[in-house]
Amino acid sequence: MSDASREKLWVFRIGGCSAVAGAILGLVGNLIHPATSGPGDPEGTARVVANSQIWVPLHLVLAVAFILMLGGLVAVHDSIPGGLPAALARYGLVAGIVGTTVGVVVVTLDGFAAKHLAESWQSAPAELRASALASFRADDSINFALLSPLNLVFAGFTFILYGLAVALSEVYPRWLGWIVAVAGLGGAGSGVIQAYIGEPSALTSALGIAAPTVITVWLLVVGVLLFRKGRDVRIHGEEAERQPDDDARRAER
Repeated sequence: MSDASREKLWVFRIGGCSAVAGAILGLVGNLIHPATSGPGDPEGTARVVANSQIWVPLHLVLAVAFILMLGGLVAVHDSIPGGLPAALARYGLVAGIVGTTVGVVVVTLDGFAAKHLAESWQSAPAELRASALASFRADDSINFALLSPLNLVFAGFTFILYGLAVALSEVYPRWLGWIVAVAGLGGAGSGVIQAYIGEPSALTSALGIAAPTVITVWLLVVGVLLFRKGRDVRIHGEEAERQPDDDARRAER
């Protein structure tokens, strides 16, 4: 097996495992994430955050999920050959890197900074509780504001571009690309609407649940397909290595 084939084999294997693991962690993390009231009810949100026993480890898991999903996107990018699909996948990877960076920042603010500020508010004496709550509210407002570019870039542009790349290539089933492209449109729409209204709404909440769910399931499916591609690369590489020996034997006869 050539060095290029061996490299591709490992990219597909590692990327497939990363996509599957990241998708599972992301799905589970979002399902068990405690519900909060958002910026409109800072005291209620602070109470939920302060009393949650899983808040910090949960957000550590979500940070790891973002990084693993990016690893899967790298492998998808490498699996799509030249032309327009490859160009779309390349720009999708750029958007994925930017979106992952924003996602890790959001998880850091929401998971770690907010937890410490909420506990400080809860344990503060009565005369200091107002200022402690103001600090928590500022962090929560910044976190909520960053959800708009996160939805727009990661859940939106990234998967619109990857969806189009998959749909226009012959590497994966075309319907798989169109489904995630539509989900990406929903994610981008959620980010735009949320940026304008500045608070959660029924529409943004619905889009914020539906789009990430479709995206993570898509990554799970693509991760399995990537692992299969790694197996195909290994088989073809072994066949190519055997071919010269078989030709030599036939020539000797």
